[in-house]
Amino acid sequence: MFRFNRTLIAGALGLSALFLVGCGGSGSTSTPPLPVSPPPSDNPSFTPIPDGAWVQIGFGRALNVAGDNIEVYDYTRETCLVAQTTTQESLASLITVEELKEDEFEATEDKGKLVFSKRSEIPPSCKDDRLITENGPVQTLEHIIHNFNDYYPFFEARGIFDWEQRTTTARELVNDQTSDDELLEIIINLLHGLDDGHVTLSASNGFEFSPASLEGTIDGILQDGFTNQSEISDFNSYISAQLQRMFEIKKSYFDDDSFKMAGGENQDTFQWATIGNGVIGYIEVLSMGGISDTSEEDDLSASEDLMDRILTDLAHTEALIINVMINGGGDLAVADAIANRFSQEKVTVTSYQATGYDYSNSPEVSQRIEREMEPTERVSFARPVATIAGPNTYSAAEHFLLSMRALNHPVCFIGEKSNGILSAVLDKKLPNNDVRLGLSNMITFDHTGQMFEAVGIPVDIEATTFELVDSNSQRNVAMDAAITALGFGYMVDQSEPAHDCSLTDARLRFETTAPQ
Repeated sequence: MFRFNRTLIAGALGLSALFLVGCGGSGSTSTPPLPVSPPPSDNPSFTPIPDGAWVQIGFGRALNVAGDNIEVYDYTRETCLVAQTTTQESLASLITVEELKEDEFEATEDKGKLVFSKRSEIPPSCKDDRLITENGPVQTLEHIIHNFNDYYPFFEARGIFDWEQRTTTARELVNDQTSDDELLEIIINLLHGLDDGHVTLSASNGFEFSPASLEGTIDGILQDGFTNQSEISDFNSYISAQLQRMFEIKKSYFDDDSFKMAGGENQDTFQWATIGNGVIGYIEVLSMGGISDTSEEDDLSASEDLMDRILTDLAHTEALIINVMINGGGDLAVADAIANRFSQEKVTVTSYQATGYDYSNSPEVSQRIEREMEPTERVSFARPVATIAGPNTYSAAEHFLLSMRALNHPVCFIGEKSNGILSAVLDKKLPNNDVRLGLSNMITFDHTGQMFEAVGIPVDIEATTFELVDSNSQRNVAMDAAITALGFGYMVDQSEPAHDCSLTDARLRFETTAPQ
């Protein structure tokens, strides 16, 4: 329930809002002559894209532009299908062309940067004799295999060393008579053991599959706990009892009448309180999406308003704990709206790029795009911070951690390694219009150039973030560690800090022990 939140930078880096349309289009393969300037526009508010073929390196997206008409392809080196036929104005309602050069153009969508490079023609696999024009089990399997072959860079990091053998086995089992159920089982077996929460299969009937492991996650811990006890016979009742007791323990840390909740459908996505007679502020964020109670489009403004309210309530505190140990991710803009409250100067927080192949099958790397963060003019917080995170911290919540690490702010990181799914989901249309494939394709770098996909973001002070409780349980290990690291160990019967985070040495330890 925590891995299928809205995709990171939803739609922005893969133009998903544009590409999730049926397999229509004329199938035209000829590239029109290249004009000196873009076709004229009746709407001066947008910049039209010049005629010709344009590709998004590492994402398998291609545009074939002819005047006002644009054909959108979803391609690999060996397979291709038409994702949509659209117009200049319709495309401009989704993305904004920011800079137009002779050999590339840069555009933005929801603050995400897109770079398309000029090509002399559309991809060879998109020409008439190779274009996928009908649904079939063989075509579907091949499109899945080749999308992973071309755009998934994490097989080794995820411990998958037999991909070629897997694809051979799958191909031997699939033919034109293979049923949908049989094909689904074959694909699931193909992806088995690929512990990546951003690899997904989904269907319009609500079906959703990910090969991500449950080990160390809330789901897995609760399932194991239920199996190993006999007092409660109903699994849902067991979960409710566990979560209720955990909440009671957490709330015991808070000052009387200081606990508040807001945001999301249940008005509990953001939770905050004070600890130690107002000395420490506490913020818990359960999701980086679904903040607004009206629409996803309002999530950013809703989160900004909530952060104003929360930090105003906690303005008198001497330090702050930010808990994202149970956060399924969501919208990167929401994560930024939280992190920039602690920014003191403009800094590069992360960068990303993707890999693919050019038309001659040579490896090709996209431009590395940097993400910067500036101080906010809204309510901010300049005193020490301790974050709590762990294996149930996913996606956009992990980007929040990377941003906090890059800022010139005293921050100590408590808990366990995060889940390690930092890439946005590259959403891929399949020949069957009802089924979609999601995979990780972006290589994310922190501000020092290190990568944490698959391995997770490490911490300064290790502490268990989620464990089963009973009526005798009284303490939250991660909370105790955070309070102690901030220098208030006396509140939790710790006369001396378990580690002197000192909030300066912490970053040095982090950077020298992170994977290269």
